Amino acid sequence: MPKKLSSSELLTQIHDTVESLRVFINNDGGDLTFVSFQNKILTLSISGACVGCSSFSITFDQGVKEVFLTEFAGYIKDVKFELASKKP
Repeated sequence: MPKKLSSSELLTQIHDTVESLRVFINNDGGDLTFVSFQNKILTLSISGACVGCSSFSITFDQGVKEVFLTEFAGYIKDVKFELASKKP
């Protein structure tokens, strides 16, 4: 059984995972940033080319969300996405 993470260890690992995923999102002109983590719900902000992209559901619902729910099973129960304004 994996070691139980402290709050600060959990937040550090969440931030590290966001940063590692940002590389892939940035390659397609989008961005992903941490907003908050409360009551086992992680909120991330999506911006750039991701806003209005036809692949949003595949990339975020089936990709990013699955990564967090799998990697942090027991710690994160849901991942929410906030859309930032699309930059010109």
